[in-house]
Amino acid sequence: MAVWSMNDTQDVAKTTRKTQIFLRIFIGFDLFFIISAALNLIWLSPSEARNVYFGHVERSFILLIIGIFSTSSVCNSLAVVGVSTWKRGCLIPWLLFFLAVKIFLVIGFINNVLNNPVNLGQLIHLLLILSIMSAWKHMQTQYIIMGLPRPAQVVTDSETASSDQNVETAGDLPPKYEDVAETPPKYDETMMKPN
Repeated sequence: MAVWSMNDTQDVAKTTRKTQIFLRIFIGFDLFFIISAALNLIWLSPSEARNVYFGHVERSFILLIIGIFSTSSVCNSLAVVGVSTWKRGCLIPWLLFFLAVKIFLVIGFINNVLNNPVNLGQLIHLLLILSIMSAWKHMQTQYIIMGLPRPAQVVTDSETASSDQNVETAGDLPPKYEDVAETPPKYDETMMKPN
């Protein structure tokens, strides 16, 4: 069983707090893209499209975007629950989904670099890949940390910590000399004899 030092506990608390923050940011992105795609789907009418085929392709693409970001939202929500309750099984869907996203983005980037001249879109694509890889590595670290026993909560407020220490030390002190009986307790003779 692992023994947590104060610094290790603070590092785990910091990592967990960062994980919760970036998962909530991901949920915000998911909701933004789901709402945007849904509004675009509502406002897109097949009669306004120049080409009927193009209208159907665009409609299918919007449904695909809604499906991907809905799946991402479910995975992010499961991960938030998992990190909050310290259940690492809830992180597995997130890790698998974003591993697939990462692989898809890398294949698309390689295809784009090989078939097109260098452009600004490729740089943005590369930055997106690097950010997804960084987030995935952070969640992998969180998954590994959650495999260890959960550390006790650390109090970072110095005033609260000092008052808690005073309460704990007051109960742990030996009795004062005046409170002890004047004569020592009598010991049983059988206990005093060596075996």
